[in-house]
Formats: sequence, structure tokens, C-alpha cells
Amino acid sequence: MSDSVGALRGALDAGGLALVPTDTVYGLAAALDRPEGVAALYALKGRPRSQPCQVLVYSAALLEETLAAADPRTRAAALALLPGPATCLVPDPAGRFAEAAGEPGGSVGVRAPRMDGPVTGLDLFLVATSANEPGGPDPDRLDAIPQRIREGVAAELDLGVLPGTASAVVDLREVAAGGPARLLRPGPDPDAVVTALTPAGVDVVRPR
Repeated sequence: MSDSVGALRGALDAGGLALVPTDTVYGLAAALDRPEGVAALYALKGRPRSQPCQVLVYSAALLEETLAAADPRTRAAALALLPGPATCLVPDPAGRFAEAAGEPGGSVGVRAPRMDGPVTGLDLFLVATSANEPGGPDPDRLDAIPQRIREGVAAELDLGVLPGTASAVVDLREVAAGGPARLLRPGPDPDAVVTALTPAGVDVVRPR
């Protein structure tokens, strides 16, 4: 890991917050297994704990672990989209990722951006959300993040200007029973979601 990614890891391990890049926008993140950090994330964002965040992973090994409990059909659908600019809603019946689930729980949004370089060595499960004010524009660079949020974090990783369109949100919770994927948010390329899931035999229902 580079020094900057090492500093990020240290801040997150200590229960602090960090600003992290993805393949779409910058996110606000805490380590999943540091409850004090997750509580601080929700407080800084101004988000009620009843609302879900996402579980963000950068390494292939953690993505595999995140999907280990999924049935084969759901797992195949998720891996058709991830790594990539998508958040996949999948069942989490054992509650491993309950810190990010909101209410009523039982499922989780999995985010694994398509990245390369040292950040892929950040081997932590993260709870994350976009680093903006609720309802505000998604930040494509650190300078676009509200100052109060930047002042509330312990570390940040600058990868310059990002694409700036938030990830697609794809609900895969009906897939195990042979149902469709539901595209809840289009993301940067909704047609690419359909193209990725077609070989897996999963239909996609788009928003009306």
C-alpha cells in the first residue's frame, strides 16, 4: 500500500472517518467493524440510522467474502456487475453487514468499484455513502465535498476528478427465486446493466 492508503487504513482502523474515491464519486466511509466509526458517519452525514448505507470493498477477496452466503444465481448476477459502477442489493440473512443495512435489515447494498493501483490493497469492509449533503450533488472531486464533511474526517485519498455520476442501484433480492433484477437507480450506463445480466439469464426491470 502507498503511504496515503496506509494512512487511510490507520484512520479507519482507529474508528475514524475517511473520504475515499470510487469509480463514480467520492464517498464518506467508516470501518464496518468499528461501531463508533459507523455512528460518527451517520451523524456527520446527517442520516438517520434507519436508512441504509452500502458495504464498500476494494479487493477481490473481500468481494468474494461479501457474496459467500448468496445463492449461486444471486452471486452470479452480482459478479456480472461487480467490480463496476453498481451497488447490488443482496440478502444478508445472518446480519453480517447489519451496521450498514438500515431498517428493516436482512439485506445489504454491496459496492465494489472497478479500481486499480494501491487502493485495491485496502482490505477492510467499509460502510459508505456519498460524501455530500443529503440530497446534494454527488462530489466528483475532493474540492466539491462540503467543508464541514471534510473537516469531520481523519483521512482522505485524492484520485483527482472522478466521473461524477452515482452508481447504479440494482436490486437482486428476487433473483434467487427466478425473479428479475430491479434497476432502482440508473447509474452512469443503465444499458450496461442489462448487457451484463443477460448472459446470467436475469431480466432487468427498469424504473417507469
